Amino acid sequence: MSAEVKTILAPMAGYTDFAFRAICRDFGVDLTVTEMVSSKALVMGNALSHRMLFRESCDRPAFCQIFGHEPSVMADSVRLPEVAAYDGVDINMGCPVRKIVSGGDGSALLENPRLAAQCISAVKTALKDKPLSVKFRLGVSDSAGAVDFAKTCADAGADFITVHFRTRKQMYSGSADFSLLQQIARVGIPVIANGDVATRRQCLQLLDMGASGVAVGRAALGRPYVFAQIKERAFRFDVLAAIERHVQLLLKVFDERVVVNEMKKHVSAYLKGKRNGKSVVVEVMNARTLSQILTPCRVFFENNPNLRIEEQ
Repeated sequence: MSAEVKTILAPMAGYTDFAFRAICRDFGVDLTVTEMVSSKALVMGNALSHRMLFRESCDRPAFCQIFGHEPSVMADSVRLPEVAAYDGVDINMGCPVRKIVSGGDGSALLENPRLAAQCISAVKTALKDKPLSVKFRLGVSDSAGAVDFAKTCADAGADFITVHFRTRKQMYSGSADFSLLQQIARVGIPVIANGDVATRRQCLQLLDMGASGVAVGRAALGRPYVFAQIKERAFRFDVLAAIERHVQLLLKVFDERVVVNEMKKHVSAYLKGKRNGKSVVVEVMNARTLSQILTPCRVFFENNPNLRIEEQ
């Protein structure tokens, strides 16, 4: 019997919106996680932050990912109805973006394990019986403290951890380094491996090294069927239908102007690698209306019907 791989759609700011998560559900992803949302913005009633927590009924189980560095504020945020409606919470302690780090959030907490532990403990207490995960990177410029940070998360109450096996300094360049996976897996809580995961073979190798599952990020963009490939399940993916569905879902929450801007990057991902697709992407990037996005896509697939369906 083939091995079953537990898969998570890794949270990616600007990409893992509720619509994309719903589309990934069609292809067997086991758990999805929202784009990261500021716990402080949630507590202060920021409208956009609250809208970001909308989800389709099919998107279960799903975690809400929050970021912050004030334990009491983070605890208050997970008590809010919109967050409490999720099946669990993930704390982002890995984001390497300067804007986030300079505010003391994301991977800035790698440099302050004591504060990180206080944040984890406060959120876990507020969540009560719901699961809590923490996502973090190997370190700032090296991985010397990675195992200790994993222990910090476990001791503070995290139920599992997701490790992006890159440092903050690497950002998204270079290759993920899984050499510490076995040591981190001995900490005592499940470890989800993240970083460059794109194939079933890679996933099985990571499971053999001690991972309890895998988090797939960039490899899923434009290719939500990667989860079916990892699980060796048959699938049929209609690219144009996915683009049209993505648009219709986003319109449930956002006005056309916002949807146009959001769909530009998604269409670019859906058409990536398709012969003659670049000219369509250029046209879409200049779009100001949804018609200016959808019409070029429809024409492209009318002229290239062999590129519309991906299946296995």
